[in-house]
Amino acid sequence: MKRIVLALAIAAMFSGCAEEKRVDQDVVRLQQQQDELRADIKKIQVVSRDKVKGHPDYTRLGPVQGYCFNIPDSTSGQVVHGDGLRAAANRKYGDQVDAIVNTQIYFVPDDEAPVIEPYTENGYFECAGTAVHFTPSAQ
Repeated sequence: MKRIVLALAIAAMFSGCAEEKRVDQDVVRLQQQQDELRADIKKIQVVSRDKVKGHPDYTRLGPVQGYCFNIPDSTSGQVVHGDGLRAAANRKYGDQVDAIVNTQIYFVPDDEAPVIEPYTENGYFECAGTAVHFTPSAQ
């Protein structure tokens, strides 16, 4: 009987180690994915107009919407609701996104009451725009 209990204890110990190793591998994989996402979205330009300085020609990829602070190109802080505008564009269209044009921002209240002025009610900001891919200009 003691041998069976000892064998079960050893088996549990090894399965616990295997589970811990798998969790560690998952954490490393998630950190790598986040690092890749940060590198991809760092290059994305965000502009409020339809022209991007130095890039007159581009292909429209489509609309994109994400959470933001009170300006569409904000990068400081952490957006707790979900993807920021750049991350949302990257997840939707991949690494072909070079810029987001025609951006706009709007306040979304948390309750049903109409908002008279942002920051006076509970809510959050969302940003939207059009994701684009730069094309070489014909010369």
